Amino acid sequence: MKIKIKPPAAKQLIKDIEAHLPLPVYTTTEVSRSLRQQGKEVRADEELQVTSVVDSGEMGGILCGIESQDKKEVFLISLTHLRIHSDHRLKARIEAYQKARVRSLARQR
Repeated sequence: MKIKIKPPAAKQLIKDIEAHLPLPVYTTTEVSRSLRQQGKEVRADEELQVTSVVDSGEMGGILCGIESQDKKEVFLISLTHLRIHSDHRLKARIEAYQKARVRSLARQR
């Protein structure tokens, strides 16, 4: 039996993520491909660290700041396009937010 988790409000989730920074994440295959097209070497199986989060409003959702390995650049990637480390304590809450966000964007189209 799968337990449904109510998606958290963006502002509360941001506070929770900030309390657990850095947050270990992985990009989706699509984001990795897009970054490689921009000359950035980021693999989908490479663990990255979210070092900051911002609320970009209803249209953009929660954006995560991820430093490059050489610490010379920061990528802003939507939380919706990141995969959370499997044993992280916020995984279920973040995934609930992601699912609700994807549904909301689909309804807007």
